[in-house]
Amino acid sequence: MLGRAATARAAFALGWGFAWAAFAVGVSWLYISLHTYGGLPAPLAVLAVLAFTAYLGLYAGLACFAACWLKLALTRGGGLPAHSFQRFEGVWGLAFAALWTLAEWLRGIVFTGFAWLNLGDTLVDSPFAGILAWVGNHGAAAWVLAFAIALFLLLRALKPMLPGFAKACLGPALMCVLLGVGGLGVLHVPIHTRAQAVLPVAGVQTNLDQSLKFDEEKIVGNVQQALHLGRTAKALLPTGGLLLFPETVNPVLWGQSPAPWREAFRNLAGNGHAVALGAALQDHGQFYNSYLLLRGHESPSQLQTPAERHDKRHLVPFGEFIPPGFAWFVAMMNIPLGSFAAGQGPVQPWAWSGQHLAVTICYEDIFSDELAALLASASAEPTVLINASNLAWFGQTWALDQHAQMGRTRSAEHHKPGLRITNTGLSGVVGADGQWQQRIPPWVGKVWVGQVQGRLGKTPFARWGVKAWAVVWFVLLLPALGVLLWRQTGVQSRF
Repeated sequence: MLGRAATARAAFALGWGFAWAAFAVGVSWLYISLHTYGGLPAPLAVLAVLAFTAYLGLYAGLACFAACWLKLALTRGGGLPAHSFQRFEGVWGLAFAALWTLAEWLRGIVFTGFAWLNLGDTLVDSPFAGILAWVGNHGAAAWVLAFAIALFLLLRALKPMLPGFAKACLGPALMCVLLGVGGLGVLHVPIHTRAQAVLPVAGVQTNLDQSLKFDEEKIVGNVQQALHLGRTAKALLPTGGLLLFPETVNPVLWGQSPAPWREAFRNLAGNGHAVALGAALQDHGQFYNSYLLLRGHESPSQLQTPAERHDKRHLVPFGEFIPPGFAWFVAMMNIPLGSFAAGQGPVQPWAWSGQHLAVTICYEDIFSDELAALLASASAEPTVLINASNLAWFGQTWALDQHAQMGRTRSAEHHKPGLRITNTGLSGVVGADGQWQQRIPPWVGKVWVGQVQGRLGKTPFARWGVKAWAVVWFVLLLPALGVLLWRQTGVQSRF
């Protein structure tokens, strides 16, 4: 349909409408956080979701606009009729794959970014998952799009009723062979990472409904329940193990919570165990959404502001900070909003039981290039990735599966196993290939015990980051630019 768009405006409308509808369905769970838990009136919550998803659709619309402009430049720009576009459809298809991927990348960085529902993140569950470790999710998405377009053109050209089909299928067939052989070749090239020691782990999935999490009358009971589950988990955890709680399991500011609470969490550590938990933290006048590591020997002063922690770097708009000009919108909601600061400096992986543990909080792990850059500059190479989240804001929806799929893609990109610890799900252990090794059912309060084997060694994507998929992007776009330059300089086609 895009190839038949008569104008760039029509192509923009087509791409925008498609993406708007896809996002309106795909992130419809935002309505729950805004209305059910945020208290925003239902009509306003619906309008907010529609406005946000309309904005997200703009990137796909702009990609289609640029693709249609390129199509017109390849045909009418040289004085040829529109049907001559078939001669350049193959190189145009490669360019479209590059433009679509560029739009997804821009959506993930503009206005702090929203890298949700990217095509590349779906590939972790496909036969093409091996490409992720080479060029990341953007590069893999560009390759799969280009291959799909080439395959479509080939199948269409093979129709016996199409005049000159034998000649018409030559270009698409060559594209399919090059893309297919190249992709299969990449899939079969081994990536050398080294297995490390096995780390015993236990997780506490509290399954606390968001409406109860900050209820002042229930906070004490909620923390006591979490500690009870923690003691149960510790009793099952072998020596050298790590006990994990989800994001903000301590629902009040850590330094202002009762000292017995802090000491109770600390006392779960020691005797060969460490404890990691999420809490809001104040340090030097700044507030942070943090994930803390306790080893059991922290003094009261050290426990007040733990040194071993990860402060969240990529903050959520409207949840952890108010974007300029939107204070009026936040004022209409009943959300316990803190004005958080973003963590700074190189990532400091935690050394424990022969591992180096790198932490992300909430949707920090959906940003592929950003995470790759952070891990590349870490003070030590991570062997295990940990994500701590609280997705109770989105109820019993597919947001849980979507987020887990993106986190699993990060494991596949880096060949690093992952530990996912959440309030309502999905929790469990992810292998270095991005597949679940242990998946805890969502929406149940549960203590789970497992183990994870860390890995050392960097994948090509881990080494090159954004440069890896940028190479793919230029390779796909250059043929179309070359043809365009050829046409514009007056060289006549011989087809």
